[in-house]
This record gives sequence, structure tokens and C-alpha cells, in this order.
Amino acid sequence: MVEKIFITTNANKYLQKHQLVSQFQKTISKLKFANPSGLDFKMRKPKSSGIWSFRITKKYRAWALRDGNVLKIYKIDDHQ
Repeated sequence: MVEKIFITTNANKYLQKHQLVSQFQKTISKLKFANPSGLDFKMRKPKSSGIWSFRITKKYRAWALRDGNVLKIYKIDDHQ
């Protein structure tokens, strides 16, 4: 379960440039549940890196570092 979510300035600018703010806000609201369904929220390999990713839309994905219940989103990119 994620309690706090932080986003970097660059990731926020990317969201605004690609008009993803409303989709991102919907995704964030789902992340606060214990089992975020449909987001493909998972740890990336190698697992020792501590990098997580989740889907915003079918095309865009967010990359984050997780520290306990805090999620720090540092990158949004085109997944395709």
C-alpha cells in the first residue's frame, strides 16, 4: 500500500506536455489501495535496484523508487 506519492519536476512536465494529468490522477488514486488492479504495478529486474513501474495508459508508464510506503516517481515515458 502506498501512502505518500512524490513526483519530480521533469516527470510532471512530461505529464503536462502529453496531456496525461487526468489519467495520472486516476492512476494515483488506485495506487493507494492494497492491491492496485489493472495498473501492472510491479518491481523491475534486477529486483535489487528497487525500481517499480506502473501503467498510466496503454501507451505510457511511470517509473518510481519505493521506500516503504512512499513512492517517488522520477520518470514517465512512452512504453511502446
